Amino acid sequence: MSRWRALPSLPERVPARWVHAILLLLGVLLAARLIGLTWLMSVNVPFSDQWAVLRSLEDGFQWSDVLTAFRWQHGPHRQGLSFAFMLPAYHFSHWSVRLDSLVMVVEQLVAGLLVLRLRRQLVPGPWSLWDAILLLVFWGVCTFETMTVAPNASHSIFPLLLLMLAANVWLWPLGLARLAVLSVLILGLTFTGFGITAIPAIVVVLLLQVWRADGAGRWQAMFLLAASAVSMGLFLQDYHFVVAADGFEAMQPNPLDYLHFMVAMFSHFTLMLHRAPRWLLYPVGALVLGALVIGALRSLKALTAPGTGVDADADAQAPGDRRLFEICLILIGCSLAFALLTAYGRVQLGVAAATASRYTALMMPGVAAVVLLLMRFRQRMAPVLLVVLLLFTVRLVPETRQAWLQSRYYASMKLCWLENYRPSRDFDAASERVKALDGFKTFQEVWMGEPGTWQMLAEQASGPFAAGGDDSPFLKVYPHPCEVLQAP
Repeated sequence: MSRWRALPSLPERVPARWVHAILLLLGVLLAARLIGLTWLMSVNVPFSDQWAVLRSLEDGFQWSDVLTAFRWQHGPHRQGLSFAFMLPAYHFSHWSVRLDSLVMVVEQLVAGLLVLRLRRQLVPGPWSLWDAILLLVFWGVCTFETMTVAPNASHSIFPLLLLMLAANVWLWPLGLARLAVLSVLILGLTFTGFGITAIPAIVVVLLLQVWRADGAGRWQAMFLLAASAVSMGLFLQDYHFVVAADGFEAMQPNPLDYLHFMVAMFSHFTLMLHRAPRWLLYPVGALVLGALVIGALRSLKALTAPGTGVDADADAQAPGDRRLFEICLILIGCSLAFALLTAYGRVQLGVAAATASRYTALMMPGVAAVVLLLMRFRQRMAPVLLVVLLLFTVRLVPETRQAWLQSRYYASMKLCWLENYRPSRDFDAASERVKALDGFKTFQEVWMGEPGTWQMLAEQASGPFAAGGDDSPFLKVYPHPCEVLQAP
């Protein structure tokens, strides 16, 4: 037993130079995997939801379109800052949808650096092997669907970056700079994809600041509350609630279905098993969801406690603890709100729909917050940290496998369709050919847009018809995409 109790402390006994070397090597390998997978599997062929976004360029680009892009509604969310940045980039790159994928890689890597900075600010101390958990979470390839299948940074990758920026700015000293930047970030989160799911938790924390703070802190919280209200008011102008899934009901006959869906989402994020048995799916997902709820309640309790804003724990009296609990409540609140909103809109599709890769990016903030809390109380939580470290280390294998196989499948589908379309420019014939070759029998003609849009791309020499537009790294590795598509 004494040996087992000593095991959790081993990561903290590793010499500093070895810790630095391990973290650096891990970071390089994870970044290379993310960059390499996206570089290889992203192809310059518009696909699925991208058509709805790119149609805004059909009548020619004007700089006045940028504001329209910011307010553009796609499904239940708006496109926001990301689309406002990408719309001119699409225009000047001749509709290169591959550009979106490569930009998202940078955004996810920067988000990972920002969460490491948060750790050093909120849980002061030297680098340790526990920091590897944050790298494994944020620099994973679990987001491959958003990166390579139907790229759209507005959905979750750019909101993830905005949220991590906001968390870091939250720690700035009180002043006009902090107030101005946070106001802009709140507006950006409200309008950019599912970044809006962070706003309820931000409002709760600001209300607690109005209640507990005094002087400049209280006035700044009131100003940011007003900025949140204005942002929400602007968001709701001309807004229509849209659920992009068939069979939606305002309320399920069995409300527990929403809980089952959320549990499956967290289980998939943690294990990255596409088809996990229920005896494994629900216990793991329930543990992760429970950890987030406990973390949120723990943070809320600390922020409402008298005195310093923390409870009576002897190791919870550091001056920065209030900021730690505020940030953790915001991060966990975002992940929980996102999971609940996703379950509300998608539960009718069944639990299998919870394993979509595009839902994983906004799971990261909540998990990161739990890790930060565990690290803050690592003297007694070291065994749990060790389990989490081992779990995400093991996850590397199924995560990489799933990302590789599914990204390759969709890349070959797109390029096989393009290969069949080019000679005759016959949209229907190319679609029928791909449907016949598809080994998994999932191809849908609607994923490839409309004949008129493809004709316009060809006439304008845009997208895959632009100079160098069809120079895909994927074809250098798999020169016959239709053969890849056939392989089940």
